[in-house]
Amino acid sequence: MIITYTFPKLRIVYEIPDLYGIVLQSLKNIPQGKITTYGEISRALGDKIAARAVGYIMATNKWPEIFPCYRVVGKNGELGGYSLGIEKKKRLLRKDGIKISGGKILDFENIVLKSEQLKLPPVLESLQRLQSFLSSKLDLSKSLDNFNIVASLDLGYISGPPDIGIATACLYDVQQNKVLSLGISIVPVFMPYIPTYLAFRELPSALLALESVINYRTPDILAVDGQGILHPRRFGIASHIGVITGIPSIGIAKSILVGKIRPPWRKHNHIEYAPIEYMSSIYGYAIRKEKHMIIVSPGHDVSIESALQIALNLEWRNRDKEPYVMMIPHIVATRFRQLIKQMLDKYTKKQTDITGFLTQA
Repeated sequence: MIITYTFPKLRIVYEIPDLYGIVLQSLKNIPQGKITTYGEISRALGDKIAARAVGYIMATNKWPEIFPCYRVVGKNGELGGYSLGIEKKKRLLRKDGIKISGGKILDFENIVLKSEQLKLPPVLESLQRLQSFLSSKLDLSKSLDNFNIVASLDLGYISGPPDIGIATACLYDVQQNKVLSLGISIVPVFMPYIPTYLAFRELPSALLALESVINYRTPDILAVDGQGILHPRRFGIASHIGVITGIPSIGIAKSILVGKIRPPWRKHNHIEYAPIEYMSSIYGYAIRKEKHMIIVSPGHDVSIESALQIALNLEWRNRDKEPYVMMIPHIVATRFRQLIKQMLDKYTKKQTDITGFLTQA
């Protein structure tokens, strides 16, 4: 189950696995009298880190009578949750002939299907290989001493299923302190949030928003709300989007994913910065203004020191929690998300699903 997105202006065709569909369809293969766990499904997909995402897919399953998510339980036989209530889950499991005592499944080891028995495609393993391949294309040697036009990207979500990604791209003239173009995209998302796989969730909506603003001008630099090389596989969303678009990029995140800040802090005008060390090397910088802090690392086609200098030279206004050029898409995405959610709530009350709403919109 693959979703294909085409971005002709960027000359990109991008394919994302429909993880919701893959996982839900696999539930039909669990025979009566057997169960599996969130962890076993995540391992079958190729990465145990996805267990929480599998739980989210179960919790948002709108068709439990078709996709028997009650047969998925917690580790060691703990029942876990169920969208129709835990008592309903117990009744269904007992109807399957499964014995339960004290909130746990009896004879657990003999009836649980392990990851290798689930016959799921290892899609997360494949995505890791794609990240590794693309990361081999990274260039972190270049200095970007002069830049004027910045495209900043931010995203917000409305929970589904499917989730809806709302991305905003802002094309900003740093010298004139002026917004040149603003693009907004609304895209159904078929990939739940899984740590270290954020790009595969966010890129379809981000690329669509970016494509809408490059008609005006190709930016000198992409400033992406997310990680660059400060990532377990040295390939966060800022690196990913930089490599596939060919536009120099930096990541500006709100928290550290990997690495540790190594003082002392140095001063630059009204802000301070300190390096972040990961695997015994400097991969990026923490930049703070009063109690607000951002994490900066190069994405692609920019050196580590250039990424720092770019971030230091972006304008922070009095009450900004991050550089102003990053605040613009954040504010727009947040406000647009609120408006869309209000509209969706009205349609939901009229029993109109999200897909139907998007078709009408």
